[in-house]
Amino acid sequence: MTIPYRAGICRASMADLPALDRIEQASFDGDCVSRRSFRHFLTRGQALILVDRAHDGALRGYIALLFRARTSVARVYTIATDAAYRGMGVAAALVTAAEAEALARGCTRLRLEIRPDNQASQALFHACGYRVFGSYADYYEDGADALRLEKPLLT
Repeated sequence: MTIPYRAGICRASMADLPALDRIEQASFDGDCVSRRSFRHFLTRGQALILVDRAHDGALRGYIALLFRARTSVARVYTIATDAAYRGMGVAAALVTAAEAEALARGCTRLRLEIRPDNQASQALFHACGYRVFGSYADYYEDGADALRLEKPLLT
């Protein structure tokens, strides 16, 4: 799936912390990224948070990527869209931007974990070319398993 890169996508800053936390807490019942973790991601070199802003500056959504030294695999740590902007292509545009950023950092694959009951996220990533390559048992805090997805970034 090819989504045009939105002009409103940029790197998150510390000023975005309240909105990141608000969207995260509203999007997930458990396993939420803490405000402290977001702060850590915003200040360390091995993480990147991209945000999509509306014309009025409101945060529509975000995606957090983690990078590890000496590996060509990047990881989507979390992605969420504000409820008011769901179904408008925000998440797909963020995934496309994240893939471009991972490639720019020399990564050739992007991976993530998804709950088997998160149909919306599965549909998004499958439409973007991600495929299930494994699973983790008892991955989430409530005991739910996780599907492991991956996409090669070079074709």
